[in-house]
Amino acid sequence: MILGLLLAVSTATAQSMEDWAFPDDDLEARIAEVSDGELTLLDTEPDHPAHHHRNTIRISQRSLESGWVVLEQCHSDLDPVGALEIVYHPERIRQIHLLSTKNIAQARVEGPTVQLQGIEPSARLCLRAESRALAVLEDGRYQLRNGPFMRRFLDGYYPMRVSLEIRYPADLIKLASAKPLPGKAGSMQQTPGRIAWDSWFKGRLFTEFEFQRVQP
Repeated sequence: MILGLLLAVSTATAQSMEDWAFPDDDLEARIAEVSDGELTLLDTEPDHPAHHHRNTIRISQRSLESGWVVLEQCHSDLDPVGALEIVYHPERIRQIHLLSTKNIAQARVEGPTVQLQGIEPSARLCLRAESRALAVLEDGRYQLRNGPFMRRFLDGYYPMRVSLEIRYPADLIKLASAKPLPGKAGSMQQTPGRIAWDSWFKGRLFTEFEFQRVQP
């Protein structure tokens, strides 16, 4: 695993297979949605609700020294399955706290994972944690990498949306580059101390933001 990489995976468990049975008239549309994991950025959103993954990352002066950032994360329109797990890299996550749930029978934190049971339509989950997602590079540079974001069931990947907001001390660092590049993948808004990025996609998505230390 790459240093500074936050692993945020939502994967339906094998026990949930029966819950993924689709009506015959919807089967072809569902099959057309699936991919083999190669990233495909979508120009339009799906016709029906799909997993929306919202992330707010707060970089502080302390983060620039330790690499640990504060992560607030919400999952909306989770797939209605019997069981689901959200998995993080065990060395890159700590202090996971559940903030709220909706239309979920049971939610609990187990180590670097969040285990969900009884997910109903329009389900929502919000949590807060600390993530070691910021890599300290040479020459006063910092790299914030996130991913892979993906909505996976068995060997298939389905459409989902990621919204990413980054808050950072504009008096200490400034944005130097971003991947995927704005204008080619989703939409990005930038003001001093804040970056907001949003995109629909299917497959496996990584984002990368590089910052440069501001000269005094």
